[in-house]
Amino acid sequence: MRRWFLIALSGPALVLAVGCSVNPVTGKSQLDLMGEAGEIQMGQNYYPGAIQGSLGPIDERNVQATVERVGEAVATVGHRPGLPYQFTAVNDPEVNAFALPGGKICITRGLLSRLESEDGLAAVLGHETGHVTARHAVSAYNRQLMATAILVGGAVYMESQDVKNRGLITLGAVIGTQVVLASYSRQQERQSDELGLEYAVKAGYSPRGMVETQKTLLALQKGQPGAVERLFASHPMSAERLDTAEKRIAKLPADVQARPLRSEPYRVAMAEVIQERPAWDLASEGQRLLGQDKDRDAEGKLAQAVRMVPKAGVIRTLHAVSLASIKQKGAAVDEARQGARLSGDVFVSRLVAGELLLEPDPEAALDNLENAEKLLPGQPQVSLLRGQALENLGRKRDAAAAYREAVDRDPNGEVGAEAARRIRNLG
Repeated sequence: MRRWFLIALSGPALVLAVGCSVNPVTGKSQLDLMGEAGEIQMGQNYYPGAIQGSLGPIDERNVQATVERVGEAVATVGHRPGLPYQFTAVNDPEVNAFALPGGKICITRGLLSRLESEDGLAAVLGHETGHVTARHAVSAYNRQLMATAILVGGAVYMESQDVKNRGLITLGAVIGTQVVLASYSRQQERQSDELGLEYAVKAGYSPRGMVETQKTLLALQKGQPGAVERLFASHPMSAERLDTAEKRIAKLPADVQARPLRSEPYRVAMAEVIQERPAWDLASEGQRLLGQDKDRDAEGKLAQAVRMVPKAGVIRTLHAVSLASIKQKGAAVDEARQGARLSGDVFVSRLVAGELLLEPDPEAALDNLENAEKLLPGQPQVSLLRGQALENLGRKRDAAAAYREAVDRDPNGEVGAEAARRIRNLG
């Protein structure tokens, strides 16, 4: 059995302005195949998918408020304060942070749980803001267009994925944001380090937050390389970057260097995230084991994680996937229900519940799939599953309409082909 994931850009066509522009950071003229309006639009189009592909936003008001406050503080003093910045803490247990064009920035639960102060958070968000202000992702986009000469009306479709003959998903690869999540060069990383430190200091934070964070990441690279694999794939880390940061800080005024780290407010705001880290680390390991077809080992890790944090809906969703993979359908259905109930506005929890409930409770399956559609409109696999739920409810005309919608959304892919087959079978 196969599962398909195809995420399409929705909304108006991407606005492109071919010509030259002045880089806001360097002041130098550069080739620009995408004006600022197009940059902002691309970020807006991809941001909902990027958040949901990172297992949704963390449902903890203090966490989100802290990330937003610190992010806005560093963005306000940056080179492009007028951009529509958004900062979101997401549930992904891997250590990561990323920026989309136009100021859309995410930081993961895995990284938040390992930072030690608001100053470290300011350094991370300042660094990501630096990628935005220096237009690094846009530069990568320009290079890609020049190299491939491919531009498809502003809509970018990611290829469908076969998830190792599993009828459910291996989470974490749901949303294909690679087109806007550039792999940065070492030179770009150095520039973003410099900008991140500059913005954090201007916003009133201790410069030692940058050093503190880089030391943490280097220690993880040595002790838990799997935890930072994705971060370092796009953000190359080295001892040289740490040494450079220390030298920059040594040149700052003494009173700036002496600023105290804001550790206690950070620990208070992130108390739940820090406390739950062992459970989410187990969930991350379970997720990796699922991807390696080690389903029983994965189920053991995820069951342990659920026992540690029973209210974490996303972990219950992952556990449901593992239970289905070892043919424990009844337990998988129960866990999927709990995952969707506890997760609320998390696309993947709704999607998994929608699929697993197709046979035992098609009405509940349909409700979950309609919620999934609201969270990420336009996904062909949601239309396909909606059609199956409607067919199971005996609503053949509505099922045919849902299948036709899946074909329209994926006319040349496997989801569309499966939907077309089901239309024929309806007679």
